[in-house]
Amino acid sequence: MHEEQGYRDAAVLYRDQGGDICCMKLSDLDWEKEEICIVQQKTANGLTLPMSVAVGNAIYDYVTMERPSSGEPYVFLCMTRPYRPLSEDGLRSAVPQIYRAAGIRQGKGDRQGTHLFRYHVASALAGNGIARLVISETLGHTAPKSLDCYLSADIQHLREYALSIEPFPVSGEVIPL
Repeated sequence: MHEEQGYRDAAVLYRDQGGDICCMKLSDLDWEKEEICIVQQKTANGLTLPMSVAVGNAIYDYVTMERPSSGEPYVFLCMTRPYRPLSEDGLRSAVPQIYRAAGIRQGKGDRQGTHLFRYHVASALAGNGIARLVISETLGHTAPKSLDCYLSADIQHLREYALSIEPFPVSGEVIPL
């Protein structure tokens, strides 16, 4: 179970549940236990995620060096006065800027929404052998069956079910085996 939880820390930053990120409070960060404890907006279920060193350092750097000084209890604030909690719309509008800064998904018709993060998290967790129930809970789903649309294009697992083409006379330069 510990290994499964170890892969869940990425979900803190790669979830589409903007409400979970926007509503996260400073009191949700347990630095001693290295955990983030939130109540999911979608399901009202509590969720405890391990806070990896990388995630903890990123949040710490933001809170101590970039977050506006404010009495607000929320972790993420708007950068203009009055310093209110970051809204879901604000989060959604920031995502394309992140894609641009990273130089990814810039082609015509490339999707850039926050929902792509959910696909990435589901595929990454599945690729690391994490149980569907754990992935489902991490994404805020109430039924593991709801993961089907996220994992349907998981190429790594699709390859496991593909038929071999070795019996056919195809050159290795055409299709790498």
